[in-house]
Amino acid sequence: MINKSVIKFSAFVALGLLGACSSGPQGVRIVNGGTSAIPAKQAAPIRNFAAAEIGPAVIGKTFQYTRTNSSGIVTYNADGSLTIQEDQKGATTGKWSATGENYCESYGPSMPQECGVFKYTGDAYFAANSRLVELKI
Repeated sequence: MINKSVIKFSAFVALGLLGACSSGPQGVRIVNGGTSAIPAKQAAPIRNFAAAEIGPAVIGKTFQYTRTNSSGIVTYNADGSLTIQEDQKGATTGKWSATGENYCESYGPSMPQECGVFKYTGDAYFAANSRLVELKI
């Protein structure tokens, strides 16, 4: 016959071990020689770009974009045009421009032009009403 105290103690130890497993870092960690394989990122200050900085940041590059009512892939062209593959509506074109600290964009031929700041937050660009994450193709 098993002693009830032994059962209670065993249950207590098992719960303690499970609790220890649920605290601390979660997910898969990849290590390289005992250190993280992913180098620590340095914090980037959030700042607005001037027009002279916007072109070099986007021209010829492809981004995944998200906006209030749409998302997809956009490529910025040197002539001020956008090549867009919207998730819901398919392929279309748009326009972009920058003057001073004012950035303007239109995501489609019949869409109104929207203007605002163009800034970088360390992991994404925010261009007027779009969030842009560069695709490394």
